[in-house]
Parts: sequence; C-alpha cells; structure tokens
Amino acid sequence: MDPVTHGVIGLAISAFSGNPVALSNPVSLGCAIGAMAPDIDIIGKMWGDFVYLKHHRGITHSIPVLVGLAAIITGGLSFFYADFSSLQVFFWTFVGCLSHTLFDILNSYGAKLLMPFTKKKSKIGILMLYDPVITVLAFLLIFNKQNTPWFLLLVSSIFILYLGSRWLIKQQLMKFIEIYYSHGYKVVNVEMLPALLAFYKWDFIVNTNSHNIVGQINMMTKKITERKKFKRPDQETIELFEETNIGKYFKDFSTNYHILRANEGDQIVLKSIDLRYFLKNNFMHHATVIYDRERNIRHSFFHPYKIQRRILVSEVE
Repeated sequence: MDPVTHGVIGLAISAFSGNPVALSNPVSLGCAIGAMAPDIDIIGKMWGDFVYLKHHRGITHSIPVLVGLAAIITGGLSFFYADFSSLQVFFWTFVGCLSHTLFDILNSYGAKLLMPFTKKKSKIGILMLYDPVITVLAFLLIFNKQNTPWFLLLVSSIFILYLGSRWLIKQQLMKFIEIYYSHGYKVVNVEMLPALLAFYKWDFIVNTNSHNIVGQINMMTKKITERKKFKRPDQETIELFEETNIGKYFKDFSTNYHILRANEGDQIVLKSIDLRYFLKNNFMHHATVIYDRERNIRHSFFHPYKIQRRILVSEVE
C-alpha cells in the first residue's frame, strides 16, 4: 500500500482508542504518522533502486524498529501538546506502526516482521496494493461522529469477514487452477496473488515438472487468461545463475522467478524474470548475467520496474 493509504488506515484505527478522530488529537496523529513511518526505508532510493528494493519492507518493518519509531514519534509529539499522556500516545502510535507491517503482509509482497530473527518475508497475499473495501471501512471510522462500541464491533466484524472471504476465495481458486492444469501437467505448486489493478481478478503462477505458467483468472466467471509459458531451465542453468551476486539477490527478492538461457556469439546470457508482477504486457523486474565461454562472469545487471532500465551489479566479493 502507498504511504497515504497507510496513514488513512492509522487514523481510522485511532477510533478504537476512545478518543475523537482528529489530527488535533495526539493519539490520532501519532497513530497516523506511525502507520506511515515504516516506509522510511524509501531513503534507500538515494543509493538507487537496487539498494532500495533489497531493503524495502525489511528492518524498518520489524518489531524492534517499530517500537523505536513509535518512541521517536511520541517524543516528537510531546513538544507540541500540553495535555499529553505519553504511555497512551506511545501505545497507539505503536499500533499504527504495527498496522503498516501487518497490511503489507496481507498483500503479495510481504514484509520482514520478525527480522532480525529471520530474514524471510511473511506474506498472506489476499489484498491488492490498494483495496477499496479497506478504504471505505477506514473512512467510516474517520468520519462517523459516534464511534460507539457497537459501531466499532460492526466495522471490525466486516473487516474480519472480508479478510476471511478473500482467503477462502484464494484457496478455492488455487484448487481450481491446480485441477485445471493437472490434466496436461504434473503440477508442483500453485501461487495465487491479488491482481495489481483489477479487484475481481487474481494472478497465478503454476510450477510444473516441465513448465512455469503465468496467467490470470476472473474470480466471478472462472475465465483463465494464460499470459506466458516457459519451459523449465536445466539444473546447470539454475546453478550458473544462483552462484552470482545478482542471482543470490534475485533469489531473495522474488519467491518465483524463471531463467532463460541463450548463446550470443562468444557469450552465455542468462535472463531471469520475476514472475509475480505483470504490467503493460511485460514483467516488472528482471536480472541479466553474461558469461564468457570459459564460464567467467563478464557483467551482471538488475532491471527494476522495466527491462529497459539497467543497473550494473558488482560480482567482486
């Protein structure tokens, strides 16, 4: 989700504090700022997209740093408000910070909530980057003048039922896709992701013993649109790519990627594709490794957001 949407959600969550929802209220303001604060990792862009994407939704989204961010925000707000309950503002600011990471986990990119104990991203993958239902519920909490316990319970129940329905839809579609492709392939696993732009569609990646298949399914009509089908690479190609610095980075960056191999003159060219995000008739993230015939690495590149962008990656340890 974008920082503004996170901030709106944080402002809405402050309604549960029993205080009026207003930016003049330090509890509401702390919760809203806290809900945006973990995206402070955007400063990584100063060193380029390679560094930014490597650390995005990492340590700044972890519990220890969320506690630190909440403390810093609470300390900052104390200079601007006379009637100030530090413990209350800190608690709700931390709740706002935590909501940011939890909502990031609910979409397909995930976040490292448990870092530094584990570097693995946690993800559930049931919400789009922008979700209209969540936005409507947030506005109801912000603009409703009487947030009574019954009203808060009603909104909470709708939220939980909505998340539950999205999870059930995901499970049903995964099963449907698995059965659909099992007629012609031996399916290894199926990954479902909320579509980037269409609320009623889901993207899928089917890994079989012979191919990697990427497509989209309409959850209303069950119509399947197959976007790309790649023949699985041999083990030598996989090992050649994964032994490089960009290969290690890409393996950590993407949970599902495919490697293409081509011989171009006296060079072996490996092109890796992040299969998760498909936009404007192409995949968003790519990587390239160029070997000579003696298997020495000549160049490695990272292509963030579109294939035309090219960031040179050092292979010197």
